[in-house]
Formats: sequence, C-alpha cells, structure tokens
Amino acid sequence: MAEDPRLLVLGADHHRTPVELRERLAIPADQLATIGDHLRITLGVSEAVVINTCNRLECYVAGDVKAVDVAEALGSRNGLAPGDWLPHGYVHQGGVAVRHLFRVASGLESLVLGEEQILGQVRDAYESARTRGWTGPLLNPLFQKALGVAKEVRTTTGLSKHKLSVASVAVDLARQVHGDLANARLLVIGAGEMAELAVRYLLEHGVRHIGIVNRNQERALALAANAQTAEVQVKTWAWEHLPTALECHDIVVSGTSAPHIIVSKALVAPLVARRRRPLIFVDLAVPRDIDPGIADLEDAFLYNVDHLEAVVNANRQLREEEVAGAEALVASQVAEFLATIQPSAQTLGTCIATWSSTLAEAETARLHHRLNKADEKTKNETRYALERTTGKFAHRLHALIKAHPGDPLVEALIRELLAADPPGRG
Repeated sequence: MAEDPRLLVLGADHHRTPVELRERLAIPADQLATIGDHLRITLGVSEAVVINTCNRLECYVAGDVKAVDVAEALGSRNGLAPGDWLPHGYVHQGGVAVRHLFRVASGLESLVLGEEQILGQVRDAYESARTRGWTGPLLNPLFQKALGVAKEVRTTTGLSKHKLSVASVAVDLARQVHGDLANARLLVIGAGEMAELAVRYLLEHGVRHIGIVNRNQERALALAANAQTAEVQVKTWAWEHLPTALECHDIVVSGTSAPHIIVSKALVAPLVARRRRPLIFVDLAVPRDIDPGIADLEDAFLYNVDHLEAVVNANRQLREEEVAGAEALVASQVAEFLATIQPSAQTLGTCIATWSSTLAEAETARLHHRLNKADEKTKNETRYALERTTGKFAHRLHALIKAHPGDPLVEALIRELLAADPPGRG
C-alpha cells in the first residue's frame, strides 16, 4: 500500500440531502464510465469508486485532488455547482472516510438500518470500478476490507435479521408460508406506492411470475412495465376478471384506495377449495381491501397492515439492541485497517478496541472456568453478552470522540480511563 495515501469521499444521501438534489446528482448507468474517466484523466485522480443508489451518491477517490473539483464533476451534468449541493452533502478524508465506508457497507448508514441490499450495491460498485482499472493499492484493500467487515456485522450481530419495513416483513411471511418464491405466482391488486414497494421486494427475493389487476388499466400497464424483465413474466388482468386472477395466483398483495372490501370471503372460499394449495393475502390498504373473515378459511393466510406493523415495531426494538454491537465492531475494524496504513501509530480507536475485546475475553475465560459444567449454549450466550456489554461501552467512547473531534483533553481522559482499570486485572 502506498505511503501516506490521500483518501477522499464526497457524497449525498437521504440523511443530509433533499431528494430534489439527489435526483439531479444520480448518475445513469450508461454515464458512469464517463464520470470515472473524467475524474481520472481530467482531474488526475489515481483511483475512483462511485456508489450510486436511490438513497445515495458517493465518490471515493485517491490522489492529490481537491474536493470542490470532484463536486464540480459530479454536479456539472445537471447544472449543479459545488455550492448548490455540497453544503447538503458531506466530505470525509482519511480515517473518517474509511469509517464512513465501513458503516455504509454494513448498513449502519441506511434508511433501514442493517438492510441487506446496500452490501450488494457496494460490491457491484467496487467490481465495476476494478474491472475498468479505476482501483489500485489504496481502494482495492479498502473495499475488500469493507465488504469483509459488512459480512462480519451480518454474521456476528443480529442487525440484518429484524425487518423494519412493512413490505419486507410481508416478503418474509410469504416465504414462510409458500417456501421458495421462485415458483410463486404473485397477484397485485392496485398500483399504489406500497404495492410497488412490495413488488420490488418480492422480485428481489425470487418471484418471477406477476399478475396485476387495477381499475385504472393505464396504471396497471405502467407497473407492469417497471416489473417486466427478461426473467420476469408479467400479465395484466381486467378488473372484471379478478376472481379468475385470484385462483391463478399464490400470493395476493392488495393496496387500493377503495373505501370498502373488494375481496370477500364468499368470493375466496370456493377458490381455495378448488386450489388445494395455500393462498396468501397481504392487505396493505387502509381501509382494508381483504375481508378479515378470509383468515378463517383453511389454506388461506391473511396479513393486514396491523399484523405487519406489529412485527416491524417488535423488530425495531430488537434491532436497536444490536446497533451498539455493530458500531463497536465497525470501529475496531476501522482501527485495525488504519493500523495497516500507519502501523506505528497507536490510535485511540485501536486502544478502545483492544481494551474492549481483551476485557470481554478475560471475563469470558473467568466465567467459563466457573461454569465448567454448563452446556455450550450457556457459555456462548455468556460470551455474547459480555461482548455486547463491552461493545456498548466502546460505542459510547467512540461517540464521545466523535462529539469532540481532536479535543486533546477528551482523548487524554479516555486514555486515562482505559489505563486505570487494565483488562483482565482483578
């Protein structure tokens, strides 16, 4: 790795940047190569990776380049000067940029904490840049490490296990009942925003056969056009053919603006009897579209917004408990990566990570000695609890550093605190 590399990230995301600016900054796929070549040839950037999603645009660059020049390159396509969007975005350098990437890849900066899609998006952005020859001795190990950290966060914490959106919960419930979604036939009633989101999640999780029925045929055709790909079969149904459409599908997602029930128990009962396989209803509408009595039918499963929101709220509480552990893990991995760049520098982050992990290991060993007759599950739960406890404390220390960047008094107090009670003593 090059000595004293210059690392810079400029970005705009849902946390800081209005959607009106994000729309203008978004880079069409066919223009990505042009942007990368401009950064490298015109600005002299030695390495570059651009992450472009619906919620963020980030440009990671290595080399002697000014942030304002990169901002100009990103915004000039749509007439955005650096002063138009940079005050609503962010610029990070060095270790802060490393920390930001690790958090992004791990889902800690996502609209839905811990969401899984961002990891694939970061990986795709990196692979795209690598195959174009845009990455080198800094960004290659940086992004490889970020992807590894993100995977570790997902496997060692519960951050990604608890769904936080109604649509994603609906997908999980459908998968639990139906099993493999690749062979499932999905019927969408209505064409509203929530129905579109549910369709997107179901497509991402394997559904390849979709039917759409809506009173407004134009809206149905528009939703069909968005869903249609070479792998996905989409068919629209006339509203009067709703009973036939119901019988031909396995999962029904309904989200209309109708003021009354549109799918009655009387309509569904004979359909279920003839099908001889489960029919799953996900009612996203308020007022409800699906007759609650359908839940009483054998082989019919009904989930409405209240059911889904209850799962979401419970999951939110569970996920919040995992955030501190994920934060601490990311912080320790940032310190480890920075130590490979400047191995002689014993950063404060490294001190905190070492103290936290050593204390957890020492106390785990002490308790396991006392619990020598305990089963393996109990020992694992004990170790996990200690790691989470020390991780939460480490997270508070990192938050203190973040709140007082470069404050020598705060750093001195933290170092004194860590040295005052060395791990493993007592």
